[in-house]
Amino acid sequence: MKKSFFTYIALLLSVAVFAQQKETHTYSLKEAVDFAIQNNNTVKNARLDETKAKAFNWEILTTGLPQVNASFEYDYYFKTPEIPAFTNSFSDPNSPINKIINQIGTDLPNVGTLLQQSGGGFSNISFFLPNDITTNLSINQLLFDGRYFVGLKARKDLYNVSRFSREMSEQDIKYTVAKAYYQAEAAQEAKSLLLDNLKPIEKLLSDTKAVFEQGLTEELDVNRLELAQATLQSQINLQNQMAEVGLANLKFQMGLPLGDEIILKDKLDELKGAADISNERKFDAKNRIEYDLLTTSVILKGYDKKQKQGGYYPTISAFLNYGWNTQTQKFGDMFHRANWYQQGLVGLSIKLPIFDSGLKNAQIKQARMEELKAINDFENFKNASLLQYQAAESGLNTAISDEAISQKTADLSKKIFNTNQSKFKEGVGSSFELVQSEQDYASNVLKHVQSVMNLLNAKADLDKAMGVK
Repeated sequence: MKKSFFTYIALLLSVAVFAQQKETHTYSLKEAVDFAIQNNNTVKNARLDETKAKAFNWEILTTGLPQVNASFEYDYYFKTPEIPAFTNSFSDPNSPINKIINQIGTDLPNVGTLLQQSGGGFSNISFFLPNDITTNLSINQLLFDGRYFVGLKARKDLYNVSRFSREMSEQDIKYTVAKAYYQAEAAQEAKSLLLDNLKPIEKLLSDTKAVFEQGLTEELDVNRLELAQATLQSQINLQNQMAEVGLANLKFQMGLPLGDEIILKDKLDELKGAADISNERKFDAKNRIEYDLLTTSVILKGYDKKQKQGGYYPTISAFLNYGWNTQTQKFGDMFHRANWYQQGLVGLSIKLPIFDSGLKNAQIKQARMEELKAINDFENFKNASLLQYQAAESGLNTAISDEAISQKTADLSKKIFNTNQSKFKEGVGSSFELVQSEQDYASNVLKHVQSVMNLLNAKADLDKAMGVK
């Protein structure tokens, strides 16, 4: 019993914590779109790609800037390398070799000592001491590279590709969120309209049951009204499910946690009134972001071809190396300045391609084919975008006509239902006519809500086809 009590308390606490973490948000369509542009993961990734492109541009630039590197290496020879030598050459004080060694011994005592360590005949000698340190500082500067200069020219267009891609991602999520908003709001409004229609049916059913119990009407009238109530309730349940799915989809597209609650401000009629569905439209493919993106793609393919052609030119670079070196018998002797020796050099490097068995020529041909493919894609887009606009315009005109017809049929159905409802209450109408008119009204109401949503979706499709931002 005690264990069950604590389990119950823990369950209540967990529910309370979950309820505190759950947030409620209220959004108009514009607010939902603005939130999605900032929080949708696809758009976030597009912004990251744009930032990455800026870093890549700097990477291209730094290739031609000075490159400074330093190195440090310490080696300990626990067994020093040796080579064979004629020791009598070293033992004869008048031999030329010995005179050279004496001079080396004067300048480099450590090396001279090693050279004097041999006996008669053949002997192995070593020109290395156990402790060896080499340090180096190098500076390299690219002076000329045809491929590098092409890369510098392409930097701006490389960045523009990522910028256009980010703008296209923002535009896509704008229309995706708008359609998700329309869908969720349509399901909610359909549910609300059906609930309004259910109330008079339930009242009529209750009154008819009372009259039936008094024996003043047939059971068939009760059954018909019960059937109408059950059918309406089933439609309400379906719309409720569609509303939940629509809201979940909207939250996902916006980047909201799916556990949060969301309330929609804008109604379908308000959104329809705000939509510009006039016939004054002018299509221009240049307004589409894809136009800029594909134009830039053609330019970049041309730069890629030029970069391959730049491989035929020489690469010239200058370099400077400066280093310090020491070799000592004892580790502690390395810290004496006299045991350190310097070296430095400056130079010019020229690499000239002479023969590559047609490698670069094959690469240039491939780059040219890619450039032609990009041009074909661009031309195809101009035709496809016009076709998309024409289809979207036709779809909007059809949606406008369907919405007007559905509005008229919904109004007529409501009028017929109200008339049959009054006649049934007065006892001069049949339950069959009442139920039939109610079903027609419910069906036409749903069709009208669907037609308004279709109208808004068609307007969104047309705006996207025209490149409206």
